[in-house]
Amino acid sequence: MNNKVNDYQKQASAQIASLNEIGFANSPAGEEYTYKFLETYINIPANKEDREKRLKELQGFIAEGLKVEQLENLSDFNGKRELKNATLYEVKDVDGKSASYVYRIEYELFKNVEKKEQVEVKKKDKKGKEKKVKEEKVTQKEESVGTKSHLIVIRVGTDGNSFNVIEQPYYEPLPSESRLTAVQDNADPSKKNPKVEDKLKQFATQFFTSYTTNSIDEMAYLMKKPESLQGLYKYQGLEEFNVYNGNKEGQYIIKTLVLLQQTDTGLISKHPFTLVVSKQNDKFFVQELKHTLGGDD
Repeated sequence: MNNKVNDYQKQASAQIASLNEIGFANSPAGEEYTYKFLETYINIPANKEDREKRLKELQGFIAEGLKVEQLENLSDFNGKRELKNATLYEVKDVDGKSASYVYRIEYELFKNVEKKEQVEVKKKDKKGKEKKVKEEKVTQKEESVGTKSHLIVIRVGTDGNSFNVIEQPYYEPLPSESRLTAVQDNADPSKKNPKVEDKLKQFATQFFTSYTTNSIDEMAYLMKKPESLQGLYKYQGLEEFNVYNGNKEGQYIIKTLVLLQQTDTGLISKHPFTLVVSKQNDKFFVQELKHTLGGDD
């Protein structure tokens, strides 16, 4: 166990050398170290021998003056705990020599329960004759208590050579679910121009067909900053097609969803586009292409 922890320290030490340049929170060493501590801390085995190994390993992670007994008390915990998932949520309270690593974790708890069952055993009576009788047998079985999810905060310090957990980890509730509003076509409705919609829809159909079949060099004849999805998608149509007057005379803004089909799977997805279009030499030309319906164009 000591060798294992020493290996962690050596790996961390090799990365700590660059801490002063990239900063504590941006160093991968801190994340690697806290994740390994987290695995050891959350995973609690059921049997005594494995728990003793875990205790020695935990002691190698924590700072001098902090003992494992100050982190937990397992005397009444007759079961085990298994880490299912852990992802780094944020790093906060960074001061150059310490930081709090916050992980989003999910784990499952098990308890050992006694199960009584009737089993048949062979016994001899007083005359020595063998017969079958039922006896009660008590066995220990693991039973899942369920899974739990929350945040855990691990406070870690460094002296420039190694990391240590410097305080007891603590739990926080998961942040409440929130839903943001999707990006919408928020162009000024008063600038909508239905008179040119048919012409520009015809142009957009030709443009996006070329967008999926022409090379980038060929697209330079149709747009200022050429792009291409050649070989990746096939053009399948337009939805929610709207045309607005632009900020200049003869300029138009197209906002639409383009149906594109993957060439190798047949899957059709809808891609948002905003095109700023102007007329050059009696032909429409794309001055700007945005992969969004948003903006105050």
